[in-house]
Amino acid sequence: MTSREESTVAYESMFENASIGILISNGAGIIEKVNPSASRLFGYGLEELVGQKIEVLIPATLRKTHVQHREGYAQRPSPRPMGLGMDLSALRKDGTTFPIEISLATYTIGDKKEIVSFVSDISKRKKDEEGLQRLAEELETKVQERTEALSQAIQELQQMNENLNHEMEQRKNAEQEVRRAFEKEKDLGELKSRFVSMASHEFRTPLSGILTSTALIDRYNQSGDKEKIGRHIQTIKSSVQNLTNILNDFLSLDKLEAGRVECRPSSFSMDDFARDLVDEMQSLAKKGQRILYQHQGGKELVVLDREILRNVLINLLSNAMKYSPEGVDVHFGIEQQDSRIVIIVRDEGIGIPEVEQGQLFERFFRARNATNVQGTGLGLNIVKRYLGLMGGSISYISRENEGTTFTVILPEGIQP
Repeated sequence: MTSREESTVAYESMFENASIGILISNGAGIIEKVNPSASRLFGYGLEELVGQKIEVLIPATLRKTHVQHREGYAQRPSPRPMGLGMDLSALRKDGTTFPIEISLATYTIGDKKEIVSFVSDISKRKKDEEGLQRLAEELETKVQERTEALSQAIQELQQMNENLNHEMEQRKNAEQEVRRAFEKEKDLGELKSRFVSMASHEFRTPLSGILTSTALIDRYNQSGDKEKIGRHIQTIKSSVQNLTNILNDFLSLDKLEAGRVECRPSSFSMDDFARDLVDEMQSLAKKGQRILYQHQGGKELVVLDREILRNVLINLLSNAMKYSPEGVDVHFGIEQQDSRIVIIVRDEGIGIPEVEQGQLFERFFRARNATNVQGTGLGLNIVKRYLGLMGGSISYISRENEGTTFTVILPEGIQP
């Protein structure tokens, strides 16, 4: 069997056994091929949909608009991934509708243009999201009720103790305790709400990218389009790295919150450590980006927690590359002075708006100009905590659209 025949067999196997619904239609919207998952999804037999307009799967109230969108897409086709925030519905044979996500791709055989639709039933996810939203609303209601109850309690305490001077100190202590409990509960409610919103979005986007790219690689392999295959492989790698970063942030924060992170200092060469790290991070750089490293001062061995320092610098260098455009260098410098180490990471990226700089190290904080860049808003909070464990500090200077410089100062050695 030739490699082309093997690719054809692999493609047919993927098409027939894919858990996601796949429909292939021509430029006029006529369905030409349907896989078993799509047939089951819409409640039709395997051949029933072949030859019909794609609009047979669209609710009647949306068909006219869909025809316009389909014709526009056929004239100007481009890959469209899942998870673009659009609420879409589909129609089963029995007349029932259900929410879906659709990813579109095109390919050409001879002069004939084919449109591939990847369809997923997201009914369960919609239900889960609605459940999470209800949970958030219930939590907000409970916080409001507790707030009103606590406010009433404070007022009653004030009235009861107006003429009881000898109990003044006790009343003040009680009020302070109530306020602390209120602030803690309010903060917990806000954090939970922000976590649910962030996690739902940040996990869904890379997972959808992986699913779409995986489905398209075999198709492009059949046509021998190495450039597109390479692009989708890079998409998968990037998506996996994003998921890994998100999980690492959550795990690090959980350990720090629980007090399970301890310094384990060891002796090592700062210069060798930094050069190895630069080699590792350079592979993650955008097109044309370089990490320009420079070491100054002596090269004596330092005594620090190597793993904690590595996590700190990976975070700072990743941010510098992530928030800088392609072809723009990142500057990384280390100066070993008599009793301390000064580390500088400078980029020429989007910078931090001045009005938001005071919130930079808060949990889940994302600047308004960084909303289109993936991230959890936990990295710098974790960095600051890690540095605190080693007796270090971090400061920064930033101008929007000009770049940011972070300065880390560490002792040259810490006690085991």
